[in-house]
Amino acid sequence: MSIKSWNILLVLALLIVLSGGGYILYQNNQQKQAEIAKAQAEEQARIAEETQRKKQEQTALMQSFEDFLNNFLQDINTQVHEYKQARTVMDELLKPGNQSTPEYIIENARLAEGTVMSLQLQMEDILKQFEKANANLKPLIEKLTPDSQDHVRQTWNKIRNENAEKFMTFFELDQEVLSAQLKLIEFYKSHAQILHTDIENKRITFDDITLQEQEAMLRGKIMAAKATQKNLFKKI
Repeated sequence: MSIKSWNILLVLALLIVLSGGGYILYQNNQQKQAEIAKAQAEEQARIAEETQRKKQEQTALMQSFEDFLNNFLQDINTQVHEYKQARTVMDELLKPGNQSTPEYIIENARLAEGTVMSLQLQMEDILKQFEKANANLKPLIEKLTPDSQDHVRQTWNKIRNENAEKFMTFFELDQEVLSAQLKLIEFYKSHAQILHTDIENKRITFDDITLQEQEAMLRGKIMAAKATQKNLFKKI
């Protein structure tokens, strides 16, 4: 075989080798591109899944906030309703029918003191619920996005301030009523031996006109205090 033929064969062999190597490189490149595309698709899917998960988490947290608000207001209103029911005891103790004997009057005074102390504890407990709610809400707020945090804080502050102010005003006015009622009950206790119970006309009378005027003045203070809180009492 001539040198020229060998050269041709060598060139052909070289071309075959290069073609095979190029094909392998092409295959490897295609495989790498496929792997990159797969990794990118998986990453995009992961990001989409994570975005959806966070969105659902935020939605659940906002629902938790709505539930928190509803439960808080319901609990507060329930406690205030119980308070209003408990404070009717003072009205009952002042009825003339419960002043029929000195023994009843003395017992009324004892019950009145205990009732007022209990009511004051209820007032304090109700108002403390707002601070407790603040503490309970904090962990939830920290899990929210900044925009949602601002919304929740604004909503909560508005509801908290409106209700706290309303209840504080109500309790301040009611303390005036309770104080006036307690003074009248103590007045009856001090004059338990000489007052008269007029069941038919639903009033307490005294032979001494000065005492009668004092009784009327004390009762008038109760009526004035109740008149001040009347409109607010209906809203509570």
